[in-house]
Amino acid sequence: MSRSPARILGAVFQGGGNLELILPVLAELAARGHSLRVMVGPGIRRSRLPASPGLHRRLAQAGAEVVALSEPAAHPLDSAPSARALFGGWAPGAFRGASAEARTWLWAPAWAEGVAMELRRAPADLVVADFMLPGALAAAEAAGVPGVALAHTVPIRPAPGVPPYGPGWLPPAGALGALRDLLGQAALERIWRRDGLPALNMARTALRLPPLRGAFDQLDRVARVLVLAGAAFDFPARRGADAPANLRHVGTPLGDDIAGAAPAWTPPWPLSDDRRLVLISLSTLAQGQEGLMRRCLSAVGMLEGVQALVTLGPALDLARFRAPPNARLERFVPHAAVLPKASAAVTQCGLGTVAKALAHGVPLVCLPLLGDQPENAARVVARGAGLRLSGDVPPGRIAEALRRVLVEPEFRAGAARLGASLSEEGHPATRAADEIDAVLSSL
Repeated sequence: MSRSPARILGAVFQGGGNLELILPVLAELAARGHSLRVMVGPGIRRSRLPASPGLHRRLAQAGAEVVALSEPAAHPLDSAPSARALFGGWAPGAFRGASAEARTWLWAPAWAEGVAMELRRAPADLVVADFMLPGALAAAEAAGVPGVALAHTVPIRPAPGVPPYGPGWLPPAGALGALRDLLGQAALERIWRRDGLPALNMARTALRLPPLRGAFDQLDRVARVLVLAGAAFDFPARRGADAPANLRHVGTPLGDDIAGAAPAWTPPWPLSDDRRLVLISLSTLAQGQEGLMRRCLSAVGMLEGVQALVTLGPALDLARFRAPPNARLERFVPHAAVLPKASAAVTQCGLGTVAKALAHGVPLVCLPLLGDQPENAARVVARGAGLRLSGDVPPGRIAEALRRVLVEPEFRAGAARLGASLSEEGHPATRAADEIDAVLSSL
């Protein structure tokens, strides 16, 4: 057993899907009696989301003391050069988002300084940080405090036999596939080494730590990297003998609200309505999904024997959409209340939404746009749990994909098998907290 209460310092930034997965883990740590402080900063991507009062409130409700990151006078992205291509003015389409992701590490010096100052003000036994905040993990290393990284995507770091992160490629088939992956991994490592590593090494130098040679080497220097995705969800090669010794897949927390039970939902259709229910839910953040949502609504209108519940979230204006007769638009409905009744779901493939659908054996139509979404979609397709389309397909293609996942039984069977395998792995927040307690017990 760990010392109780241990002093834990968390580090998170304002985002969307990252918080929905990380907050249940922090809440579990507080529930176990640990003394939990959490440093909160603004979004690290170009959306520049401010740290919201809602995030502060949810952390306080979870039992954490909230500490605000002292933001730098100049925004890190303002003083950075423009994102560059891979070779000259060209980059493969599959990797055009990699530079933007790598540039989030321009925040490393600010987080390194903030966490180092907080550790001097009030020491901690452990630092638990979002894995996209390597500066926070470097500050823990400099202070001689063990670090734990919470990864809210499948691992970014290249691994033998696993396609490079970003494009959403399926596992390689044959020599050409293996060559594709080797070239893709080299491209990914070059982009991160060029656009992310210098800022991280600047932070490490300020902390009097030696520079790193690889962009992902900071993760080798922490006690645990806890992947908030199930082992059954990730590609098998990641879990082989070559996997880092500190890497653990703990599963995806599924709670709609860490502060209490999800609110009830009353279906808007009569109980006698036997049409199949489709859930359409895109990102809660603005990711350019308005046009995609319109095409999804048009697609549903083409289908007979189907009723659709469409959750728009805070990023889309309800007044800007008109639902077909067989669809109902809502700002928010808890997924846990809808998915037990659903026959299929349409999603951009955020990890939380995918995990919730699979937990109920619901097959998916995947329409990934950015970030980890293509990677999640690839894993759904690889397990036969759904279909994937590009985010710019016309409504007719979306309607046809929906028909297939509703009619062809192998998709529901694939989703049920994968969901059952994930369920057998145990409760994710509990498993994550157990791993953290194991680190504390070894001190």
